[in-house]
Amino acid sequence: MSQVMSGDAQVHAAVLRAAAGAAKDTPGVAFLRPGLGELLRGAVARTPGSGPASRAASGPGSPSPSGLTGRVPGVRADHGPGPGPWLVRVHLAVRRGHRALDVVRAVRPRVTAAVQEALRTAGEAAPEVAVTVTVTDIT
Repeated sequence: MSQVMSGDAQVHAAVLRAAAGAAKDTPGVAFLRPGLGELLRGAVARTPGSGPASRAASGPGSPSPSGLTGRVPGVRADHGPGPGPWLVRVHLAVRRGHRALDVVRAVRPRVTAAVQEALRTAGEAAPEVAVTVTVTDIT
């Protein structure tokens, strides 16, 4: 898949936020699981000289106090050129006492509907969305 172009950055961010919100609100989801890259970026952001003042000086696209611009822990979204589908990947931890399969079956349609609504709001007529959910932990 191609990288998201700067003109589509707002749509991409809306897709990520919608997917994350829908997944987090699903019963049985403990939390969204950040990937290794996000964990490493978080460690770098906590090193000396990486506070808000130095982030502001580093320019657009640099880490903000609330996280990295255009990134949501545990959610990835790609959209190739043209009318192809959005591919959304969600990595999450399941709460103890919930069956992982049941949680995944509940998350997929919620994320699909939330992303489709975000895309319709952004002006896409008939957004096609494919969602993959991966359980990384049971807590």
